[in-house]
Amino acid sequence: MAICWSGEALAQDDLSFELPGIGRTTFSLTNTTIVRYRGNNYDTNLFDDDFGSLYERLDLALQADQVRVESRIDLFVPHTSLIESRCIDRPLGEDDPLCYLDWDLRPERIALRWEPQDWTIEAGDTQIVFGRGIALAFRKVDLLGVDNALRGGHVRYNGSNFRFGLHGGVTNPQNIDPINLRIIREPEDVVVGGNMAVVTPPEMGGITLGVHAVRIWFEDVDSNDGISPSRYDDRAVDVAGWSAEAPSLADGQLALYFEANGLRRTQRLIDDEQSETGRALYGSAQLQLTELTLLVEWKDYTNFLVAPETTEPSPRRIYNASPPVEYDGPQRLRGIGNQRGGAIRMDYAFLPGPWSFSINSALYAFNEESHLDPFDGILVSHSWATLAKRQEYGGDVNWSLDFQGGARFEVLLHDMNDVFRAGALDRWMIHGRLDITIGSGDHSFDLVIDHRHEREIRGDVAEFQIGGASLTYTFGV
Repeated sequence: MAICWSGEALAQDDLSFELPGIGRTTFSLTNTTIVRYRGNNYDTNLFDDDFGSLYERLDLALQADQVRVESRIDLFVPHTSLIESRCIDRPLGEDDPLCYLDWDLRPERIALRWEPQDWTIEAGDTQIVFGRGIALAFRKVDLLGVDNALRGGHVRYNGSNFRFGLHGGVTNPQNIDPINLRIIREPEDVVVGGNMAVVTPPEMGGITLGVHAVRIWFEDVDSNDGISPSRYDDRAVDVAGWSAEAPSLADGQLALYFEANGLRRTQRLIDDEQSETGRALYGSAQLQLTELTLLVEWKDYTNFLVAPETTEPSPRRIYNASPPVEYDGPQRLRGIGNQRGGAIRMDYAFLPGPWSFSINSALYAFNEESHLDPFDGILVSHSWATLAKRQEYGGDVNWSLDFQGGARFEVLLHDMNDVFRAGALDRWMIHGRLDITIGSGDHSFDLVIDHRHEREIRGDVAEFQIGGASLTYTFGV
């Protein structure tokens, strides 16, 4: 159970002032409070059951014409007000793996940004993405509970026909894991990278050709706790690639994108120097007509994961986010670095009315063994549809609707044993989601209901259902 409240001090006249040498400066503050309670989380540890928690996040910023200073302070306080703590007279946090729920206060983000004309010069924490995130992605992904930033120095130039960026620093993932509420020490993984692109003039289509490269040195610690030594030493990953984008062909109706990347992973196990390679190809084509939009995507990822290992268990230590070409919602995706296949999406808007619908279908193969071909693994077919109504302003009451429903099936492409042979169903999932927003004047309500029903057959996992509902009230001008 969770309750979230967020308040913001907006940039009004009384929050602006003059700073010597900088000029007119605006101050903003956002405070987020999250109160949660957890009963049994169904693991073998009895010391992390039946507790509540208070999570405070304070975002502060000073914004001038060319200068911005921002910071974020996180406070986490667990409590056991409903029962007596089982961790009395025991050490908390890192000193006791069972009683890991400990209070924490830290400056989680801090950054100084200077933007003279086409330049951006930054020091501190920055979220960056190269291309479509295949080679490098430091950003927030709510579904995974990941909030990564690169703490260091950053220089960007963004001209009309040429742009480049240079980045270097140490990874700085959010220390609190919002899924299990564990405070995790951030690994000291060092990242250096750069990207460059040239853009043709608009009369030539605005075509962009870019190149990028990244090298990451991984600290030799276990990803789960950030403390225990890993079994490998001297781990590093090199990525290099290029991309091409034509966003406005055929009178602006057609957009094309393609990206190719190569990866090399090196590590040492005692005296054994090891090296392996991988690749990632991605392409998309989107046709935009008056009422109809058609999107086709293709992916080919082979042993490609920007992480300490190809079987990296911690999402917070995976420093890329290749397009999944999948449903953007809660689900379990396996073999994310070793997949091949595509998807198609069709959107139709009933103009000039507010209604629209979309049909999506993905078909691809994956293999959890990173050195084996995806089509020697499991075939995924996933289709879902969406019916939506956008808000129409002007009346006393405005409302919007978004309803999604779909089904996913995974089938074996090879014989596993005498029972599970090629063609056998390995896993299935049926899912749905409803989002309704109703607003009137300064008041609005947002109701979200989601449900998922699934079964993993080969692992003999019991068929289960999971879902939830949330109601949000918003007051504002």
